[in-house]
Amino acid sequence: MQLKEVRRLSPGDTVYWNDPDDGCCSKFITIRSIKVLEDEMVFIHGADRSDLECYAEELSAEQGEK
Repeated sequence: MQLKEVRRLSPGDTVYWNDPDDGCCSKFITIRSIKVLEDEMVFIHGADRSDLECYAEELSAEQGEK
Protein backbone atom coordinates (compact mmCIF):
# COMPACT_ATOMS: atom_id res chain seq x y z
CA MET A 1 0.00 0.00 0.00
CA GLN A 2 1.04 3.54 -0.48
CA LEU A 3 1.24 5.76 2.57
CA LYS A 4 -1.81 7.77 1.46
CA GLU A 5 -3.87 4.54 1.40
CA VAL A 6 -2.61 3.56 4.86
CA ARG A 7 -3.65 6.96 6.23
CA ARG A 8 -7.25 6.17 5.18
CA LEU A 9 -7.37 2.96 7.23
CA SER A 10 -9.37 2.95 10.45
CA PRO A 11 -10.34 0.60 13.26
CA GLY A 12 -12.29 -2.38 11.97
CA ASP A 13 -10.47 -2.48 8.61
CA THR A 14 -8.52 -5.64 7.80
CA VAL A 15 -5.17 -5.59 6.01
CA TYR A 16 -2.67 -8.23 4.99
CA TRP A 17 0.93 -7.96 6.11
CA ASN A 18 3.34 -9.35 3.52
CA ASP A 19 6.29 -10.49 5.66
CA PRO A 20 9.48 -9.56 3.77
CA ASP A 21 11.22 -12.62 5.29
CA ASP A 22 9.98 -15.05 2.60
CA GLY A 23 6.42 -14.61 3.87
CA CYS A 24 6.95 -16.93 6.84
CA CYS A 25 4.86 -14.80 9.21
CA SER A 26 2.50 -13.03 6.77
CA LYS A 27 -1.01 -12.61 8.14
CA PHE A 28 -4.28 -10.77 8.06
CA ILE A 29 -4.79 -8.30 10.88
CA THR A 30 -7.96 -6.43 11.83
CA ILE A 31 -7.08 -2.96 13.03
CA ARG A 32 -7.95 -1.96 16.57
CA SER A 33 -5.79 1.18 16.36
CA ILE A 34 -3.30 2.47 13.81
CA LYS A 35 -0.60 5.12 13.86
CA VAL A 36 1.69 6.24 11.05
CA LEU A 37 5.18 6.85 12.37
CA GLU A 38 8.08 8.63 10.69
CA ASP A 39 9.66 7.25 7.52
CA GLU A 40 6.53 5.39 6.36
CA MET A 41 6.52 3.10 9.39
CA VAL A 42 3.10 1.96 10.52
CA PHE A 43 2.16 0.68 13.98
CA ILE A 44 -1.01 -1.42 14.16
CA HIS A 45 -2.57 -2.77 17.32
CA GLY A 46 -4.78 -5.64 16.20
CA ALA A 47 -8.23 -6.64 17.37
CA ASP A 48 -6.61 -9.89 18.55
CA ARG A 49 -4.28 -7.79 20.76
CA SER A 50 -1.28 -8.44 18.49
CA ASP A 51 1.05 -5.61 17.51
CA LEU A 52 2.61 -5.02 14.12
CA GLU A 53 5.22 -2.46 13.12
CA CYS A 54 6.04 -2.45 9.42
CA TYR A 55 6.57 -0.30 6.35
CA ALA A 56 3.45 0.87 4.54
CA GLU A 57 4.58 -0.95 1.39
CA GLU A 58 4.38 -4.29 3.26
CA LEU A 59 0.61 -3.91 3.72
CA SER A 60 -2.02 -4.82 1.18
CA ALA A 61 -5.76 -5.26 0.99
CA GLU A 62 -5.43 -8.91 0.00
CA GLN A 63 -3.03 -11.78 0.45
CA GLY A 64 -0.02 -11.69 -1.84
CA GLU A 65 -0.62 -8.15 -3.18
CA LYS A 66 1.71 -5.22 -2.79
